[in-house]
Amino acid sequence: MKSKNDYIRIVKSNIKNKKARDLLIKQINNYFEVLTLYKQKNHWYQIWDSVKLKKWTLLHWTWKNIEWLENIISWWLISWQFEWWRDWKYLYTVSVRNLKEDLLLKDYVNYYSWWTVRLFHWSREWIKWYNEVKVIPFNQFPKFLETVKKDWVNTWNMEQTKEARFMPSLSQDFVQIWIIINWRNKYAKLLKGFDILDINFPEKVAKDFVHPDVYESFFVPNRKNKDAFFTDRESAILFWLPSVLIEWILVGRKYEKNKIMLDKIKKLLPKAYICNLDGKVIKI
Repeated sequence: MKSKNDYIRIVKSNIKNKKARDLLIKQINNYFEVLTLYKQKNHWYQIWDSVKLKKWTLLHWTWKNIEWLENIISWWLISWQFEWWRDWKYLYTVSVRNLKEDLLLKDYVNYYSWWTVRLFHWSREWIKWYNEVKVIPFNQFPKFLETVKKDWVNTWNMEQTKEARFMPSLSQDFVQIWIIINWRNKYAKLLKGFDILDINFPEKVAKDFVHPDVYESFFVPNRKNKDAFFTDRESAILFWLPSVLIEWILVGRKYEKNKIMLDKIKKLLPKAYICNLDGKVIKI
């Protein structure tokens, strides 16, 4: 890990827009303040309790499962541009999912585990075509098929939700670890205002943190007109997020049945609890 001054030097060397540069430096200072001041508290859940997630909880996937979790504990959730420089559509940021409301973990898992669909209907009343974009939860797929049979749906496009693709879900077993971050404490809130996907983040400044290949064609038209495809469940936080904010780990079915793996996760994060796809606490 580099020092705070090392990261600030990288910013000054690579970002020419003064407003963008100053914002990123401010976020670096916020990060190191959180790292210094925040102390994790012991949780109060018991085995088999149902987990309730609060609005603004952040969620992050690990693309190499336990290997990447080990890396995160050492490096934290780091923006690729500061260590390995990897081109990505959002630069100098960490991509996470966020919650827009309080809900049970089991309900959220069910919600994201299936498909995003765009339906093209024929409206007899208005004699015109219209399209509808929605998420089909895992337990609602049979009902969706019935709807398609009853309504005049000429065409539909479907793809997995981003969560189903990259997080433990009911529809795939490739991803086995999902990080859940406490985003409600006063220290985390220092970092919260630096989300380039938030419509309140200034667009002219955001331009410096978006890959030029997608800025005009993808970012500008979609950020203020989000739907289930360009989802408002996604955030891109400048710089990175400290691992001390990790309070929960969700595991997929394979890891849930692997006691050695659960013990390994607990050793990495002694104060975090582990929960399963049923939304239940399985290790404290």
